[in-house]
Amino acid sequence: MTASGNPSADRTSPPPVVERATDFADALHLTARQIERSVRPFEEWEDSPFAHLKSLAIPRPDAVRGFRFAAKGHLFKSLLSVKVYCDSLTGISGSGQEKDPIVADLVASGSLRFEGKHGENVVGPGQLCIRDTKASWQFACAPGTRIRVVTIPRQLVPFPHGSFKAFDRAFVADVASPHVRFLTHFLEAIEKSSGDLDQSPFTQDLALNTCATLLSGLLHEQGEKPFDEDPPATLEAARSAIEKHLDRRDLSPAVIAGLVGVSVRTLHRSFAAADDTVMAFTRRRRLERAHDELMTKGAAVNVSELAARWHFADASHFIKHFRSSYGASPTAYLRSRTTSTGELDRT
Repeated sequence: MTASGNPSADRTSPPPVVERATDFADALHLTARQIERSVRPFEEWEDSPFAHLKSLAIPRPDAVRGFRFAAKGHLFKSLLSVKVYCDSLTGISGSGQEKDPIVADLVASGSLRFEGKHGENVVGPGQLCIRDTKASWQFACAPGTRIRVVTIPRQLVPFPHGSFKAFDRAFVADVASPHVRFLTHFLEAIEKSSGDLDQSPFTQDLALNTCATLLSGLLHEQGEKPFDEDPPATLEAARSAIEKHLDRRDLSPAVIAGLVGVSVRTLHRSFAAADDTVMAFTRRRRLERAHDELMTKGAAVNVSELAARWHFADASHFIKHFRSSYGASPTAYLRSRTTSTGELDRT
């Protein structure tokens, strides 16, 4: 891929090629100077499997480091399944057209952020996001993000309730869930069976139809009982997301809502129904983690470091909340749990 208006752009591989019916590879490397001089650096994507990506831009703070993109995988029968490396990038996914595909992004590292009609979705490592790009999504890709990307024509996917109306909610789930694991195993099987796929049009059709059915099933699950209408399900999903990301300093209601795939308002309502709040639950879980660390490490623990590690504003705030939950400051609490021999009474 070259940069329009800049014939000296560094091509790290030949243009997108299909050496066999199933092979696909593409790469782009731009220096900071090439980014500055290029008018349309992503021009060649306008007639490629990435054509649903519009208004692409490399954020200025990250452009000084240059830009790298690489995709390698398989393309057959309009089904694209590739592993992608992408540096910082923003844009719009989908333009309201029937030809825009269903896209599944399985994040291995880094993160993707999508903003649509019903709010924001932040997709981190170990999570899958499925979107119908007939509904436009603003997106942002973090620097150095690695993703498995699957795109399939939307007209091939049996939509929930038989409707081809744009599905404007994203499906977000952890890769550990059984249905997402099944999809990833299927994609791995495609990768391992590329030789058979190349030799058999029937096998390609079978793989295409299977992928369409799997994606439809996941969208159907989201469409049958959206989190907006199921506060207990939202609460369970939010608590799970909080547990998984307790070490994130930016773990706010907006981030948690994005991880779950609901609006911030819906998130707050689900906790209110359980007579709780988002940040109160987050603080309790962080206090419990800090308590466990205190009991494990004993006197070797530095209270200020413990407060910082679990994202309390400072040591005094941490001590205040710890005393409220456990009836004593961390030092006094530890002393009260110490036996006459100086060892922790773990019972």
